[in-house]
Amino acid sequence: MKRCFYALLLLLPVLPAQAQTLYKDFEVDSAARPIGGIPLLEKFIDVNRRMPYAAEVSRTKGIVILSGVIEPNGTVSEIKTLRSLRPDCDREAIRVLSLFNAWKPALKDGKPVRQSFTYPVRFTPSVNKSEPGAITTYYSKEGNWIADETQAAFRLVTPVDTNGLPNGNPVISERKGTNWKKSLENSFEKIPYTQSNEDDPSLPDSIQAIRLAIKDPLFKFLNGTIYSLYPNGMVMAKELYDDGKRIGQSIYYYANGVVKRIEEPLPDGKIQEWSWFRNGQLQQVLMKKAVPLTTDESELLSQWDSTGKQLVQNGNGMARFISKQDSKWVTETGLVKERRKEGIWLGRFNDGKLAYREVYQGGKCSSGVAYYDQDSVAYTEPWQNPEFKGGMKGLGSFLSSTIRYPVEASRAKIQGKVFVTFVVCQDGSLCDYEIIRSVHPTVDQEALRVVKASNGKWKPGAVRGKKVRVKYNLPINFALQ
Repeated sequence: MKRCFYALLLLLPVLPAQAQTLYKDFEVDSAARPIGGIPLLEKFIDVNRRMPYAAEVSRTKGIVILSGVIEPNGTVSEIKTLRSLRPDCDREAIRVLSLFNAWKPALKDGKPVRQSFTYPVRFTPSVNKSEPGAITTYYSKEGNWIADETQAAFRLVTPVDTNGLPNGNPVISERKGTNWKKSLENSFEKIPYTQSNEDDPSLPDSIQAIRLAIKDPLFKFLNGTIYSLYPNGMVMAKELYDDGKRIGQSIYYYANGVVKRIEEPLPDGKIQEWSWFRNGQLQQVLMKKAVPLTTDESELLSQWDSTGKQLVQNGNGMARFISKQDSKWVTETGLVKERRKEGIWLGRFNDGKLAYREVYQGGKCSSGVAYYDQDSVAYTEPWQNPEFKGGMKGLGSFLSSTIRYPVEASRAKIQGKVFVTFVVCQDGSLCDYEIIRSVHPTVDQEALRVVKASNGKWKPGAVRGKKVRVKYNLPINFALQ
């Protein structure tokens, strides 16, 4: 008897939650809605939905209709399929809608209540030709992507696993009449690497990851769609490369599968960046240059905190950013006016101590002071890139006067651009030289000799007045007159 009594006591706290009334949208005073509105929910679904590869192969197209409950705390529960498309698409629809937990709950008599809802998730196959074990992409003579196989001059076949991730050497073929002739085979390899964490205090400072690298056989540059994976095999990033240069849309994920950030190229050459919190709440939308020269060149359009409170609207408001200084997390706050920083901005460490104080005018830093232990450093540029003494003009003059065209390469009429990377140290000296794009052994060695000859002619880079090591990428062009 006592045992039954204790069991009933344990069940009592659960009963009120289970007995809460479930309302329909027309039965409440204020219906539940996504924070930020339906367009932001649709954007979230669009970037997070992944077409199951088997459905891609079968060219499945259609809608899964789901039902669920929006809880008083703004989360979702009890997601179920009302109208099925196929089992794998149904599972994916449930997964992606379950990730969005940024709802403004329904209200009745002034109190948040549970509300049922329905939502359609659409599935459309990509334009690429997907088959069991391989994805085929077609290109024109100019190397541009093309949908019509009959009009294509080149074909790229990438071996993939059952999830659509690359797992073998991609092969490029050229059209010869009605047939395809193999012209190039890129290499595929799994490369372990350490991903540093610069924007999420809840994660370790670094994460061991795996890159599914596809490289061209000659220059060893990344080419095609490159995936990075978390240790558990979940996708960390999906990036598109062309000859080592990142192009197109890039997508970055949290370990729970939610899209963390996407970067989308705009027609004017800028990049639009969307960022989300783990619960699906949009964090911010900003624009930046594809190759920013300073940290002042970004424009903040909108920003929210994790509870859904909008901090910046239409480029105006009080913004908040998280970054690092001396390997410590810093939260900086200040005014944004017409998309750019304005007035006094303060950066504070987690313990509340002041990390830096900066003054902005129209997005440009006019003065700043950073605090390092017992020292303080004044500056006008929060981020200062390494610079050759004499600037780019001086660097050009140095290269033209120092390069000696290798005789063997000249006789063979070998030309091209060698890419050399090196590190500019805190004292301006150079180290860690590496050729990342080759032309010919003799040309490569000459490029390396010239870069080493520039040692001592560089000004070091600095972050908030403190000199730092910076990796520099220098292209050196070898052209016969």
